[in-house]
Amino acid sequence: MVTLGLDASTTCVGYAFTKDKKILDMGFIDIKKEKTPKDKVQKVLEFLNNNPYIEEVYDINIEDSLSGFAGGRTSQQVIIKLAKFNAILCFMLEEMFDFEVYNINPMTARKNVFGKARVKGIKAKDLVKMKIEEMYDTKKWCKETSRGNWDKRNIDMYDGLVMSLFEKKAWL
Repeated sequence: MVTLGLDASTTCVGYAFTKDKKILDMGFIDIKKEKTPKDKVQKVLEFLNNNPYIEEVYDINIEDSLSGFAGGRTSQQVIIKLAKFNAILCFMLEEMFDFEVYNINPMTARKNVFGKARVKGIKAKDLVKMKIEEMYDTKKWCKETSRGNWDKRNIDMYDGLVMSLFEKKAWL
């Protein structure tokens, strides 16, 4: 029984397949070149359908989309665009699997997986990176940029992993 965790944005979707807290596969799907939400969702579904673990998925957790402004850095249009994309993606996943896809607040998931959602003085993305790398050796899944640096889209993959590791029984 495999859990699929997703962190969806309108440019990149992080994903992770886990079974009994063991990482089976993870990565990110670059969708920034797709023009419409429909095209973006179609690319994600095609990618996931080609993954060998997709047939074993019994649970899907997706990071809930932003519902508020992130310190003035997020516009109303971005929030609406993301919510629309997430809604279409969740609808299509539910149609494909015939079971409910769970939208999980990222703070709730971090607290569930790491025991704490935030640490004073550490940005959320840095905390996720630090904690995931304490828990797992992720080198084989992490991508590098053409200049050999750690690709910042790997953090979407890490967020997808947090969603996949989230235990609903403590939440429901």
